[in-house]
Amino acid sequence: MYYPKSQIITNLYTNGEELAYFSTKQPYVGYYWKTSNGQIFTGKTPQNIPTIKLIELSLAIDAVPNENPILNSVYYPSDFLITDYPGYRYRGDIPLPTFIPSFPTPQDYTNGKMIRYFCKKTNQTIYLEINKDTHNKLVKQDSSILYQLYQPFTLTWTLIGNREQVAKNNQNTIERISNKLNMPMLAEFLKMDFTKYYKYPEASNLYTKGNELKTTQDNKMYIGFYHIHPDKGYMVGATHILEPHAYLSPINGFSYSGLSFKDTSKPSPTSNIPPSTGGGMSSGGGMSGGGGY
Repeated sequence: MYYPKSQIITNLYTNGEELAYFSTKQPYVGYYWKTSNGQIFTGKTPQNIPTIKLIELSLAIDAVPNENPILNSVYYPSDFLITDYPGYRYRGDIPLPTFIPSFPTPQDYTNGKMIRYFCKKTNQTIYLEINKDTHNKLVKQDSSILYQLYQPFTLTWTLIGNREQVAKNNQNTIERISNKLNMPMLAEFLKMDFTKYYKYPEASNLYTKGNELKTTQDNKMYIGFYHIHPDKGYMVGATHILEPHAYLSPINGFSYSGLSFKDTSKPSPTSNIPPSTGGGMSSGGGMSGGGGY
């Protein structure tokens, strides 16, 4: 596509507060050029290809969501197709990767790990979590997707175990990939959430004789029956109930091993309110307040 110099303005730049991608409505940061009739495209000039259509950010915010958001208006001059990608068939609309995260399956929790799939914009620090199918298309440079603009990669994500160690494992994985593939700000993109998808090993009728758990409300060592909720973690009582009951936190890195503590001298769990040398029941509803449901 050719534009006379008199009909375009080139070498413009936006910091992300003015323009957005036409198809996804996501803010755009970088160089752009525009035509005399108001059309806006990525790149310093029409020769910077592929050229992706942009829209004013104010219009993007007010726009009705696109029925098919993965399509971007992209055009490739014929010399680009022939010279740089011989045999590549021209398409007026090329699908872009879209946000489709993978979620852990029951088998992933059994294995203790999952694979998370991502891609990074090659010329910008912009990340996107994608699914396995999109990742594989980018790796194979499938012509059905705009692979030229994105670098695919994966993270092996730990799901279970000692919560502190899980966080450390995932943080180390991110740092390793960041350094190996030159992926700046990856941890920030993931919001430093190193325990995302983490679940505790659900269990009931457990017992501690001390030196393993403490009450979060008053920070006192706990002795008695407890249970583990998959999302809330260690809690007071032999089993989970709807009434408010206190949260517990591990002492010195304690982590439930998967085996119930066996002790013939312990009391039978006739009540969900066990004996304790530490804090008792709490009616608070938050993790930091000491109580939960």
